[in-house]
This record gives sequence, structure tokens and C-alpha cells, in this order.
Amino acid sequence: MKGYDPKFLDELKNKCDIADTVSRYVRLEQRGGSFWGKCPFHHEKTASFCVNPAGQFFYCFGCHKSGDVITFVREMESLDFHDAVRLLAERAHMSVPDLQYDDAQIREQKKKRERLVSLLKDAARFYAKNLRSGRAEKHIEYILRRKISTEYVARFGLGASLDFNGLPAFLAEKGYTRSEMVDSGAVGEKDGRLYDSLGGRLIIPVIDQFNNVIAFCGRIIDDRKGVGKYVNTRETLLFSKGKTLFNLNNLKKLKNERGLSDVIIVEGHMDVVSLTQGGFPNVVASMGTALTKDQARILKRYTDKVFISYDGDFAGQKAAIRGLEILSEEGLDVKVVSLPDGMDPDDVVKKLGEAGYRDCLAGAMPLIDFKLTILKKTFDVGTADGKRKFVSAAVDVIRESPSPAEQEDLLKSVRDYTGFTLEALKRELYSAEEKKTVAASPPVHEVSLNTGDKTSLASRFILYAYLFGKSYADKDDLASLEFPAPAHASVRDYIMRAEEDGNRVKFTDLYDVFGEEYGAELSLLAGMETDERQRYGEEYYAGCVKTLKLAEIEKKLEALSADFAAEKDTAARRGIAESMQKLLDEKNKLI
Repeated sequence: MKGYDPKFLDELKNKCDIADTVSRYVRLEQRGGSFWGKCPFHHEKTASFCVNPAGQFFYCFGCHKSGDVITFVREMESLDFHDAVRLLAERAHMSVPDLQYDDAQIREQKKKRERLVSLLKDAARFYAKNLRSGRAEKHIEYILRRKISTEYVARFGLGASLDFNGLPAFLAEKGYTRSEMVDSGAVGEKDGRLYDSLGGRLIIPVIDQFNNVIAFCGRIIDDRKGVGKYVNTRETLLFSKGKTLFNLNNLKKLKNERGLSDVIIVEGHMDVVSLTQGGFPNVVASMGTALTKDQARILKRYTDKVFISYDGDFAGQKAAIRGLEILSEEGLDVKVVSLPDGMDPDDVVKKLGEAGYRDCLAGAMPLIDFKLTILKKTFDVGTADGKRKFVSAAVDVIRESPSPAEQEDLLKSVRDYTGFTLEALKRELYSAEEKKTVAASPPVHEVSLNTGDKTSLASRFILYAYLFGKSYADKDDLASLEFPAPAHASVRDYIMRAEEDGNRVKFTDLYDVFGEEYGAELSLLAGMETDERQRYGEEYYAGCVKTLKLAEIEKKLEALSADFAAEKDTAARRGIAESMQKLLDEKNKLI
């Protein structure tokens, strides 16, 4: 099971109850023996996400995702299997045993990962030593210009790249191979020459929630044109930009020590350093890209309230909209911090102080108000065409509000801005709502539990009945029947092997063994626990067994028919015909 002793994984899952774990991320409500909430994996208005505490798995009736507690944490935290196990073990106060690798590829992957973690840690130390070497005058000048204290330089592990050759030479002396250097992302290769991929920049280590350096960000320290202010090392085995937030390690520590009421998101890594020093430690930065769903889900486990604090210019404000929508779709209460034009968060803290920035936070706007503000800057209502386009776009925005009172309040602001009457704006709104009803957005893609042909449906129900301990399920059926689909055959074979060794397989064990290969099929199996077939389970099970037996007979008859047609010897043809008749007799008994 991914290199872990099955007994360890069983104990881990028992200690990390799935309902308790899911409730850290999703508001759950108990109904009968199950817990229900809004699915964290797709946007929905009504709760269709079910947690089954008896079976220790989850299942969504909307998007049809399912899994055990490890699967859930992997998805929510954007972790691989081993890091999800580590996180759960930390919560359960369990030590993680050494991995027992049967798979050479997995063993090699773990070794590679450990080497990269070690390399990046050594690189961070190299950069930090450079900053203190007396040769990083320009880097020190930049730090002083940004008024970053020695304490915060150390807290964030800031360092200096002095040239393009020092880092590769240092890492080679430490015994790292050429391929390890390049695979880390910290070192580039061109025309056979290795070079520091962030040469000459101020270095800011990117640290994950487990306090491992996983990447670096380099900030230019001069006024060079045509290059990005911030450059991240490229994506690697350890680092994915869309699944990373800068300063997450300190945010985690802050939540554990003091708790968090909200989180501030800024654009630049140095803005994070400045705001933290200025009295706002609850701050993170995206990695130079638009916010992603993965980042939104990470934030959701720390807080329900987020402030987006991008630069004060119009371009920066407009860029914030999609990030707001993504965060809002994940159930976060999101507001946009309006900064004075031309100022970024660092400027505000430096020039207006902590109180000045708190005033900006206090005046932050909800998404819908912010969108209307952006529209006012987009359209020229001084012209008839601009005014009509503004009203049309504004009504589309106002329609997003579920509150009639809020809609009317926002329409009044549009009335005051444009001069149109409130009645005309209401007609526009209602007309737009009618159009929306006619052209409603498509529902989440439905994955029917009836996916597949008759034999797939039959195989699935037989496996489900046995795995979930239904009284009518017979082990002999599992052993004797032929399962045509590879997924079903693989699951059946795994169950039989385990039981030969005296181990009873639980349904959630399958996520550890087959989750990546047959995840969709496992979701269909999980969904059957609440399927309508339960009302006549024993009768339906008997029909499924008959379906597979008939399918096997038909397959044999088809093969014998082909043999009969090809055979020229009369005696041999007679023997084939007799075999076919026996199969037909079996078929007739089943029908």
C-alpha cells in the first residue's frame, strides 16, 4: 500500500475519523447515519456531498468524487500520497514508519525527492551566507531601501545571488550531480553550461507547510528594464506554482499559535515581508500567476475571510476580479482592499503606517461592489453608447446577488450614477433574469451509476455487495465468475489474494491500492451504497450473477461457433456441436 505497512494505514485512518477531518474544511450537517455538506470540489448551492462514517469514505452526488480520509486530504491540501499521510500522522500524533518499497520506481522517486529537499536547503544556506559576506552591497542597499530589518531578513531567510556561477560550483562541491542541480530548478543549463537561474537577484526562499525549501523567488535589485521584478525557479517535483502560496509556513504557525480571523493576499513576495514587519503577519502571496482553485482550497483551511490587496493602479485592481471569483466559488468571504492610486501595500505601510493600512482594510469592498467600481472606470457614461454598455454590464453584475434588497440598493447606485430611472433599471434586471433562466448554465456533468454495459453494471454491483458486507453476497460468486472489465477483474483478484492470506479487504483499502488507476470506478462503487438498488438488493444481486454467467456462456458459444465454421473434420465438428449444445442447455436453465 504505497510502501506503508497496511496496519499503520489502518490505525491512521481509525485515528483520523473522516467526518472529523472533513469538518475542518466543510460545514457538515448530520442526517441519519451520514453527514452532508456542500462539495468542496465543485461549486454547488445545495449539499450533495456525503460523508459515510461507518464506511469511512466520502461521496459527492454532484461531481461523483469519492475517497477515504487520505484521498480527501490529498485533494484539499494539494499533496501527494506520502505528504498527506505525514499531515494526518502529525494530527494524530503518530510517527510515520519507514517506507517498505516493493516498487523500485517509487523507491527511486522518494530518493530523488529527498535529494532535492537537501539540495535546496543547502542552496538557501549558500544564498544567506552570500548576503552576510560583505560582497552583496547592492543587495544590502536594496534591503535598506525597503527598510527591512535584520530580524525579518533572518525570519524569511533572505539571501543574495552574487553571480551566475557561484551556486553551481558550491553545489558540485557538496556532491550534488549535474542532473540533481537542474532538476531542483535553482540551476539552469544552456549550451552545456550550468548557471544560477536567479543570478544577481535578491533571493527569497519559498517554504512549504512542512518547512521544506521547495523553490526560490528572485527579486531584481536595480532598475533594469525588460525583465520581471520577481522570477520564480521553474516548476519541479517539489514545486507547482498553482499549488503554492508564499509564506504558508508562517501562516500555519500563526494559526496554531494565535488563530486566524482573515488572510491578506498580495502580489509580491517583498510585500509579504514588509506587511509582516508592519504588523500584518497574516499575509501570503500568489506565485506570480492568477489565483487557482488549489490555492483557494489551501486558504479555505486557514480562514473563511480573505482580503485581496493588489497594487492601487487600475490594471492591478482589474486583475483581482478573477481571483475574487475563484475564492468566492470556494466558499470564502472575499473583499478587495482599495489602495491609493500608484501605491502598493508596502508603500502604504511605509508612508501611512500600520493604522493607515488598517483603514484600507476597513474600507475593503465586497466582490459585487468592486466589480461595479471597475465598470465605472471601464465605460465612459458621458456618451450614450458608453452609458448603455455600462448599464448592461452593471445589471449582469447585480443579477449575481441572491438578495433582492441588495439588488435594489445596487440599482439605486446605478441610477444615481447614470440618471436612468429605477423602474427602467428594474425592467432591465428582470429581463436579464428571464434570459438567464432560458439559457441557464449547464449542470455539473452527471456520471450515472449506470455507466457501462450490462456486464459492467453486474460486475460492479457484485463487487460492491461483497465489499460492503451484504448478507446475500457470496464469496464463491466472486471466485467463479468472470469479470470482463479490467478494473473489476483487478479488484476481484486483489480481494481473493488478500483473503487467501487471511485478510478481509475493506472498501477504503482500494483507494490506497487502485486510487490513481481506477479512481473513477471506485467512485461508482462508493455511490452504490445509497443507490436505489438497495431496496431490492438480494433480487438485483441474483440478476447480476445471472448476467455474468450468461455473458460467459455467450463468449464461449461465440468462440465454439468460430471453431465449428473453421473445422473440416466431421468427427471434430460433431464434438464442437456437442459442447455448444451443453452450453445452450446451461443458458436455457438460466433464462
